[in-house]
Amino acid sequence: MLRFSLVAKLLVCLMFFGTSNLKGQDQRMAMSELVFQDGVFVSSSSGEPYSGDVISVFETDPTKTRELGTLRDGHWHGIYETYYFNGQLESKISYSNGEFDGPLERYYFDGKMIAKGAYNKGARCGEWFDVDGTEDSHPACP
Repeated sequence: MLRFSLVAKLLVCLMFFGTSNLKGQDQRMAMSELVFQDGVFVSSSSGEPYSGDVISVFETDPTKTRELGTLRDGHWHGIYETYYFNGQLESKISYSNGEFDGPLERYYFDGKMIAKGAYNKGARCGEWFDVDGTEDSHPACP
């Protein structure tokens, strides 16, 4: 009986600490907890510019992701993705401190590409493809 009790306690401790570690690694702030104020996303509770991973879901089905990204000091930074209700990727855009900077891809609801290109500090660079079949060239990306 004593042996079972010690084993049971050990298992409970492992489950608790294991779960809390996993939960912390996958934690994202809900966009609904943020306010867009003067061009910056701020925490509705503290009023401070938010830094960290964020997620929004569809109001009609909160199990479906609408957008994912990362904010740094209240501005988009890194990869920002939006999704259609069917789960199809709508757009994937790279940001640096709130400005387009890096690759961009946009898709229709059925997965057909709308546009693909890259930005350098907010300006188009390199080769671009748009849905109408046009391809154009901009100054080379660094």
